[in-house]
Amino acid sequence: MILLTGSTSVFAQEPVVSATDSMAIKTLFFAGLKEKLNENYPKAAENFDKLLKIDPDNSAAYFEIATLNFRQNKLMESEMAIKKATALSPNNIWFWKLLAELYKRKGDMDNLVGVFDKLIALSPDEDSYYFDKSNALLLAGKEDAALKGYDVLEKKFGPSDALTEARQRASMGKDDGLDKKEVEKILAENVKDVKGLLYTSGVLIQKNQNAEALAVLKKAKELEPDNFEVDLAMADVYSALKNNTEAQISLKKAFGNTMMPVDQKVKIVVMLLGGKKDQLRVDAAAELAMIATKVHTDDPKVFALYGDVLYQQGDLQGALTQFQSVLKMTDQLYAVWEQMLNIQTSLGLYKDAIRTADDALSVYPNQAILYYYMALALQNDNQNALALTNIKTALQLDAENPLYIEYYGDVLFLKGDKDLGLAQWKKAKSAGSNSEKLNKKINEKKYIQ
Repeated sequence: MILLTGSTSVFAQEPVVSATDSMAIKTLFFAGLKEKLNENYPKAAENFDKLLKIDPDNSAAYFEIATLNFRQNKLMESEMAIKKATALSPNNIWFWKLLAELYKRKGDMDNLVGVFDKLIALSPDEDSYYFDKSNALLLAGKEDAALKGYDVLEKKFGPSDALTEARQRASMGKDDGLDKKEVEKILAENVKDVKGLLYTSGVLIQKNQNAEALAVLKKAKELEPDNFEVDLAMADVYSALKNNTEAQISLKKAFGNTMMPVDQKVKIVVMLLGGKKDQLRVDAAAELAMIATKVHTDDPKVFALYGDVLYQQGDLQGALTQFQSVLKMTDQLYAVWEQMLNIQTSLGLYKDAIRTADDALSVYPNQAILYYYMALALQNDNQNALALTNIKTALQLDAENPLYIEYYGDVLFLKGDKDLGLAQWKKAKSAGSNSEKLNKKINEKKYIQ
């Protein structure tokens, strides 16, 4: 991950740039541009980072960092950098243009409208900004606002064929869709506006005109074969037509595209995994997640997601390997630690679990469940005294948790404090646990594994 350079203290100092520093800034800036042209993005970022240590208010360096991240589809990092650039130089039109491209790629139409407002204020005679703002409103489902925007555009710049077509699309979203002749007209025309075709297909889908929507999307596909938004829209249509095979093919095509944002891929896989348990959906999610790991080889979120899918498929060893690869990239995804411990204890890998819990607690020392897993692993490794210490710590952090209370009773019982153990089991039952195993422990007054 390319990070923005400069701690809070560095920004607070606001150093005066000396002549020597000024020369260093120029040298680093042009070195960064050279590496950028050579597509050596890590080295380019390193130069711009060094520059920001000398001059933390250098908006051009933030713009270059934003560009580097944008090219690598690291949209969150790119957004952070370009927002810093626009804050430092709010009248630089190129900075706002990059932010507009970023929001277009993210599909964030609401924020995109605000950026076009800024671009219009900076360059009021550029008609494309008015047009793009209205199109963004249209894609956000705000047809009335889009139509008002088109009126403003016509009043200022006059009528045009493109404006007429845009008004037709906006009006289409408010009525009953398109009849067969209107769809045939769209397909017969020499239309080059893929965004417009996407919008038209979306309206047709909403009106249950799925066959017509598919025909429109196939036209868009001819114009831009590698447009992931077209592939995603086709997947939606095929799903509506109950053609799951073609829907999955379209999704695989989109997932194999580096331009499709990671967060969007994660959202789709999570959606497939949600709801009623369906093996076909889980298998489809696994296939898509695996593709994402091959495309985004350095993104821990993607590898963690694939690990979750493997876990749901019942491949515990595969999931464990996947989570281990995530921890080699970062230790800052808490859920991965918890899943690792869950799997290791389930597989009886107690010594491994002890090491994992120890590492996890060094990063997240206030998570009660990590102490629970540590206690569980220690107890199964015949280290009952240490297990008792850890389960007590878990209870200090979460005193009312029936799982921890019951396990506290287990450890006490195994250490020979049977009456105290029984008392904890009863306390766990009062706290809300009513499992068959707990009831057997209480009724039979013995530990049951």
